[in-house]
Amino acid sequence: MASVGSRAASKLSLGQKVSAAFREWYIYACGYRQIGLKREDLIIEDSDVAEAVRRIPEEERNLRNFRIVRAIDTTMKMKWLPEELWTKPSEDVPYLDPVIQKVKAERKERELWDKQ
Repeated sequence: MASVGSRAASKLSLGQKVSAAFREWYIYACGYRQIGLKREDLIIEDSDVAEAVRRIPEEERNLRNFRIVRAIDTTMKMKWLPEELWTKPSEDVPYLDPVIQKVKAERKERELWDKQ
């Protein structure tokens, strides 16, 4: 019985490894890190996202705008950035998602309040 559990655990571990490897390959294949962007720089700006961008600190907003402008310039030149300027996985952390979730929750609360 113990061997069955350990085999299932090793299969799960292998599946997790394969999933992680595929995820890293897919992120690389998307190419946004090679032009200096973070994942959240790619979010389409609807009203909630625009409000979230407005709420993040000015320094983070300026960095975001710089990354986007640099990515546009790099794309227009049809070149990747030098590898030392690529966004590293450790740098590609959520900075906008928590604010977007808060904005959406506030909007839903406002809508519920307006219905009453």
